[in-house]
Amino acid sequence: MIEVLTERNKGVYFDYFRINEKKFFSNRLLMAIMFLAIYLLLIYSFNNWYLLIGIPFSMLIGFKLPYLKLISMKNKDDIIKQYAFPTFLRYFIALVGVKGNVYQTLKAVIPYVNAPIQAELEKLVNNLDKNNVSNRDAYMLFADFIGSSEARMIVEMIYQFDEEGINKEELRELENTIEQLQENKTNELIDYKVSTMEIHANPIILYTILYVLGFTVLVFIAYLSELLL
Repeated sequence: MIEVLTERNKGVYFDYFRINEKKFFSNRLLMAIMFLAIYLLLIYSFNNWYLLIGIPFSMLIGFKLPYLKLISMKNKDDIIKQYAFPTFLRYFIALVGVKGNVYQTLKAVIPYVNAPIQAELEKLVNNLDKNNVSNRDAYMLFADFIGSSEARMIVEMIYQFDEEGINKEELRELENTIEQLQENKTNELIDYKVSTMEIHANPIILYTILYVLGFTVLVFIAYLSELLL
């Protein structure tokens, strides 16, 4: 909620999704006007001009909704990355014995992984081809994209394989780490889905209660204004 009000990470979200700031602002303004129109229609329906005091709040809600959606998209994308990373590692382990080296294995894995990891993996391979980007920096950029401590540790191991050659004992250690990571992510996914069901269920009940209370209050105010007249 604090992030929605302050919008401290707005620039980060714009860069991540490559959003045109002017276009985004236009959409927000349009949404605010739509909420204003709906609210004015509500006021007209109840014929109660005391409700005009709520106009700024209705416009603020409409203005903030696109940013709230942006936050939700980023959170969903982060979750996808966290659970897609073990899948990428599975393909890497399966193909590294066939391809013989890390670079060729990374190229071979690209067709088997989905967005958003696929684009970042292509970026990693391209960076490894460049002379002005150090290999370690290229690997760490990929790890930072995944955004977990496990990713940094595992990508560091892959980098060492690339630089020093593949050690069978360390490769088995990597396989064990991946299995543990896969198990942890599966458990986290189960917990996340359970909590998501609760998160979606509770607001519905709350919204229903608030809607009934709000409707009751509006009817009472309209009825009271008629008596005063």
